Amino acid sequence: MKNPELITKRFKRNIAGVLNCFDRLVLFGTYKPICYPQAMSWHIHEAGIRLVDYEKKFANPLRLQMVARIKDIAAKEGIKIEHVYASVRKEAFVSEILSARGDAPGIVCILSAMESCHCFKVVKNHKTGYLELQWKPGKCLHYYVYLMDPEYGLCYLRIPTWAPFRLQFYFNGHDWLQRCMDTEGITYRKADNCFVYISDFKRAQSIVDSLDVHVLHQRLDQFARRFVAVHDRWGQGLHWSIFQAEWATDIVFKSNRILPGLYEELIRTAAIEIKCSDIYGFLGRRLSSKSASEVSNRFQTLIEGTRIKHTLGATSIKMYDKQAVVLRIEVTTSNVSFFKHHREVKHRDGTREMKYASARKTIYSLGAVAEQMQACNKRYLSFISQWRDHSRERTDLRKVTNSVKDDKQRSYRGVNFFLHDDLSFMLSILRGEYQIAGFSNRSLQSYLTGWSPQKIGRVLKRFRVLRLIKRVGRTYKYYLSSLGKKVIVAALQVKERIILPSMAI
Repeated sequence: MKNPELITKRFKRNIAGVLNCFDRLVLFGTYKPICYPQAMSWHIHEAGIRLVDYEKKFANPLRLQMVARIKDIAAKEGIKIEHVYASVRKEAFVSEILSARGDAPGIVCILSAMESCHCFKVVKNHKTGYLELQWKPGKCLHYYVYLMDPEYGLCYLRIPTWAPFRLQFYFNGHDWLQRCMDTEGITYRKADNCFVYISDFKRAQSIVDSLDVHVLHQRLDQFARRFVAVHDRWGQGLHWSIFQAEWATDIVFKSNRILPGLYEELIRTAAIEIKCSDIYGFLGRRLSSKSASEVSNRFQTLIEGTRIKHTLGATSIKMYDKQAVVLRIEVTTSNVSFFKHHREVKHRDGTREMKYASARKTIYSLGAVAEQMQACNKRYLSFISQWRDHSRERTDLRKVTNSVKDDKQRSYRGVNFFLHDDLSFMLSILRGEYQIAGFSNRSLQSYLTGWSPQKIGRVLKRFRVLRLIKRVGRTYKYYLSSLGKKVIVAALQVKERIILPSMAI
């Protein structure tokens, strides 16, 4: 099968540019020296503390240090720590503060919330009869430090106050790109988290492609060093990994004339045509009988527009319109190991080899993950580009079915395909002999039984105003217009293939 012409090529004249960029990125910071029960047990033993006193003499003093550090920073910055419930949407809370504060660099606010966590508990091992540390679900106080970073924009560091102190850092790739473009003097217009105009899309894309993970790593360690009290003790073993990643492909149109009609067709067809095997294909996986149940489709209408989302386990691909000028295709995952690529693999015996393997979760896999996610977006774009754009036909249909006015502002109703009189008239003027010689009021009288010349004249006038027929010079003879031929053939198809067969059931 011949490769379809991509939407980006088909509408090249109407597209301002295409931007591929990380959107939401959530990273985990793990202190490896205390990241599993046996490691923590060793530190307790080195401190000369009995395992039964773990919480009282080891974990709780560390908790107090963590709380004291945050309170000290809040006092120095003149910020009140706001306690919120876990169910409260923190983004809305922060937005209110930003609207009054502005986007100047610095700490925006500090929120505290009692939230669930994965922590160590002292439990008796019934097989050995000894106490030991085990992973158990629990709850502890968490601090959300929201910052306006000069380079990465609005971000937050989520800090638990109970061991093993697994950090969480969030930032948005579009906010980072915005600040990079400010530095280079590239003009743009941003609405929500997308760019509706960029003066130099090519340069903006090159900035995205040059994201330096080493610089990001250094910035993350700076945040941890400042806000996490235990960092001085175990900071040399802090490891940053990818928890959630979103990669967006934005097709930016020059105006809002094209996308609404095009997207209406794309979303309608996607909801019907995309099958389970297609979703596996988009995400670069093979379909098996065991895994077919993992797939789901979700169609959702949002305030900004309409979204369709295809989910496969912890990974999904979705398409939606933003601001009526941006068509976004976006891949989201909370498990980057879902993606495979050719990389070096180190075995337990110390040997190394290059092979096709799952992506590692370290932040240094961001480049490889972006490459795999971009491939998913390209496959999805290629698939939806196979569909024929019916936006022009829908526009024509609206023209002939809506009421119109003539030069004297007299209103004429549109065509009704299910009205017997309209259907009879259209089928009459479609007769073969009229396609060459044309038709007139008199010639139609023999085929429209029971119609008076006055009634035929009124319908001829209405069809002229609707531009379905055209008059020959100053004569009383008419021909079908190109639009009229398409509409009447469609009416015949509706009657013969839908209405009559349905009535026969």
